[in-house]
Amino acid sequence: MNASGEFLITASPRTSFGLPICDLGWNAALGLAEGLISLHGNRTTLAFLDARTTFRQAVDPAYRAQLSGRLLLPGGSRAFGLLMNGMQPKTGPARFSARGFVPALLTFLEKPCRIGIAGEDCLRVGSLRDHFARHSPWHDVVAIAPGQEAPEVFDLVIVDAPTLAEERRIERRLASIRTALVVMARADLSDFVEKRPHAVSKTGAQAAGLSFA
Repeated sequence: MNASGEFLITASPRTSFGLPICDLGWNAALGLAEGLISLHGNRTTLAFLDARTTFRQAVDPAYRAQLSGRLLLPGGSRAFGLLMNGMQPKTGPARFSARGFVPALLTFLEKPCRIGIAGEDCLRVGSLRDHFARHSPWHDVVAIAPGQEAPEVFDLVIVDAPTLAEERRIERRLASIRTALVVMARADLSDFVEKRPHAVSKTGAQAAGLSFA
C-alpha cells in the first residue's frame, strides 16, 4: 500500500465542491490515520471540509490548490451537510471536526506515539499539550512553539492555527520536521485550552476571603 496522501485522495470515491472527499465512517477514518502513522510513508496532511474552508477555497485559488493536496474529511454543521448533499446526492456516513477527531485518534492509537502540538500562541500550545498528555498519557506529547528548533521525528503533528495566515506560516516552519501525519485543527481545539486566569488585585482577593500572608 502506498502511504502517501496523494494516493489516498485520488482513491476517494466522492467529490464535493470540486474537491475530493474521503468518505468514511469513524472507525475507518481512525484506522486510516493509524495506518498512515504506522507505515511512516510520505507525509500526509489531513483537514476538514466545512463551510468556512469551502467558501475560502472558492475565492482563493492558492488555498484551493493547497486543499487539493490534502486528505479531506467531511465536516461542518448539519445545515452545511445538507448543502453538500444537495450538490452531491450521496450521503456520507459521518461528519468530522478536529474537536472530535483529535482526541478520538489519540485514544484509538494504542501504541505509544510521539505527538507534536504546533502553533503560534505559546499559551494555547502549552495548554493543549497538557490536556492531551492527560487525555492519553501513554503518548509522548510535545509542544512545538514558534522559533523552537524541532529536529525530532514525530508520528503525528497537530496544528493549532486559528487563521489561514497562521496555518501557512506553521506549515512552512514544519517543512523540515519528519512526521507521517499532520492534522490541521484550525481553532477547533479551543474547548481544550484552559481558561487563562484574570489578574486579581490584592483588595479584590481580600474581599473574596483570600489571604496573602
